[in-house]
Amino acid sequence: MDNFLDSHKINYHPKEIAQFLDGNLTAPIYVEISPTGVCNHKCLFCNYNYLGHEGRFKKGKMLELVREFAKMGVKSLVFAGNGEPTLHVDTFEAIQLAKSLGIDVALSTNGAILKEKHFEILAKNLTWIRFSFNAGSAENYALVHQTDSSDFEKVLENIKRLKETKQRLKSEITIGSQCVLIPENKDYIIEHANRLKSLGVDYFSVKHFYNHEHNEYSTDSNFLDEKFLKMLEDESKKISDDNFSFVIRSTQNLSSKRVYDKCYGLEFIVFIDELGDVYTCFSHQHDKKTIHGNIFENSFKEIWNSKEKKNALNYINNCIEKNMCQPNCRHHQINNYLWNIKHPDIEHINFI
Repeated sequence: MDNFLDSHKINYHPKEIAQFLDGNLTAPIYVEISPTGVCNHKCLFCNYNYLGHEGRFKKGKMLELVREFAKMGVKSLVFAGNGEPTLHVDTFEAIQLAKSLGIDVALSTNGAILKEKHFEILAKNLTWIRFSFNAGSAENYALVHQTDSSDFEKVLENIKRLKETKQRLKSEITIGSQCVLIPENKDYIIEHANRLKSLGVDYFSVKHFYNHEHNEYSTDSNFLDEKFLKMLEDESKKISDDNFSFVIRSTQNLSSKRVYDKCYGLEFIVFIDELGDVYTCFSHQHDKKTIHGNIFENSFKEIWNSKEKKNALNYINNCIEKNMCQPNCRHHQINNYLWNIKHPDIEHINFI
């Protein structure tokens, strides 16, 4: 049931795989933009709190970048990042522009500041939306999201309004919600899953928290004892049906032994932060040697074909210990797949 979140889809892009194997991938498949570092919440566990939530795209730059992505052949674009993307003045226009240019578009948001005028834009243009919703009551929401408790009901109402708009427009948008599992919210998970199901959400994903050296927040994973995890798994099966998936993200898939010693997935997924820095290694974005360039200084195409990009990829693959990678790395499953293509462990391979 959780394959659509914890697996990869790189095998559905044979042209890009062939380009990669030839050393000439013309564009990433997936790009994620952080329009702003500013956020209206300050979640306890947020990986970005140490950055100070500063910086933003200057007005018009995101639109310029979207047009460049379309020309290069980027297939998907997600507005998410270090802050709340809906706080940026250009985000909704950029969503519409990307869709009109043939790019699949998605949005990750806490959903607290959506307005009535936004629901049709989202329903008409997004492939999916994911609400970051990490608490199960107004009081718990105020604690975990570090905001006013009234935002809890605002988000619930906004999810409801988007669902109604989806039905009215016969939209195919997938409406999801994700919760990062921490000791402060673990006792609300089942209740919240049922609440979201009643609202008509398509899925609710529970993601495990992983400690990071730069994160202000850390927790002892002992709260995830075997009994508790089994209870979650059992309840997820009971609550899920043909219209709703309650997904407990797999720790086994994400932390399983790596068959690779090179990160081949780096070029397929690109992140651009609110300061304009372009990078592909999410876990080590704080290391300036992993940055490919800055889109406030050069075009994305120039950066994509630059010596700096090549140096960054070499640095990541040759100078960073693989045991320093996060167990929930976005590239992990892609790497296993591509490694087996480049290093096939099978006899008589040409006898198909």
